[in-house]
Amino acid sequence: MDSLYLLTTNDKITLDTKLEEMKKNSPNAEIISYDLLEVPIERLIEDLDTYNFLASKKIVIGHNASFLSSDKTKSLVEHNLEKLEKYIENPSLENILILVCENIDKRKKITANFCKKATVIEAMNDIHTQMKKKLEDYQMSANTEKLLLEYCNQDYERVFHEIEKLKLYKLEEKIITEKDIEEIVMKSMDDNIFHLVDSILTGNKKYAFELYQDFLLHGEQIVNIIRILANKIRLMYQVKVLLNDGNSDQAISKLLKVHEYPVKLAREASYRYSEKVLLEKLEKLANLDLEIKSGETNGLVEFEIMLATLKF
Repeated sequence: MDSLYLLTTNDKITLDTKLEEMKKNSPNAEIISYDLLEVPIERLIEDLDTYNFLASKKIVIGHNASFLSSDKTKSLVEHNLEKLEKYIENPSLENILILVCENIDKRKKITANFCKKATVIEAMNDIHTQMKKKLEDYQMSANTEKLLLEYCNQDYERVFHEIEKLKLYKLEEKIITEKDIEEIVMKSMDDNIFHLVDSILTGNKKYAFELYQDFLLHGEQIVNIIRILANKIRLMYQVKVLLNDGNSDQAISKLLKVHEYPVKLAREASYRYSEKVLLEKLEKLANLDLEIKSGETNGLVEFEIMLATLKF
């Protein structure tokens, strides 16, 4: 393997696959990963220049190398790019540096220089191509593909899992339709959980109970409903705060390490509520979760009382 690599990708599954392939070429290497939104690049260079005690080789991976792109994601640290410039001119022959970035801006001096010295691997994922590979000799229309992606909330790992279920379901006919998606694939909670959040925050008892009963009918446990509900309200609060700081959906997605789709839903929902209201509801759910975990209650009655006492 070479000493410097730049891996550009827009999908976590593709990223993980490519990194695993690269790691297999140096099976005995020590793997060290950093998030460059939180750790300065000089820390990685120090690791690369430090003598290897535990292994003959190190692979140091720097995720979210936004300084190589035009992305305006706010980093929590300042990067000493001069140190990086010096390192790429004379990299370690024993160790490997892999920088990971969703997209690159070759107009930047640091990006242009790094690309000259590094092996650049582009692994941009086309989900529709990947789906066709998984489907093999099965047929699925473009509209059906779109519906499956919506049901899975753009979660590619789940999409591939559901495709295997659908293939077994249509083993003889080998034609997967929108009706099959509706019958076999359970719609992601993410869309409906935001409706539940909305109904709780606005005091819409009737709709809140309908959604709650629907979750129970689909086998969701009350503790899981409370956890997901709390996570969504927390996400709405975090997105609201970060939006006030001028961050885009893409930037917030990277900072919170959450897919852009739930960030978009949280942003759209967050406009309707104050930070104070979101924190109040979050505190109520946290107290209920604590009571369940301490064995004081199973949560069903208390959660239903909370829904029943919603104010319009």
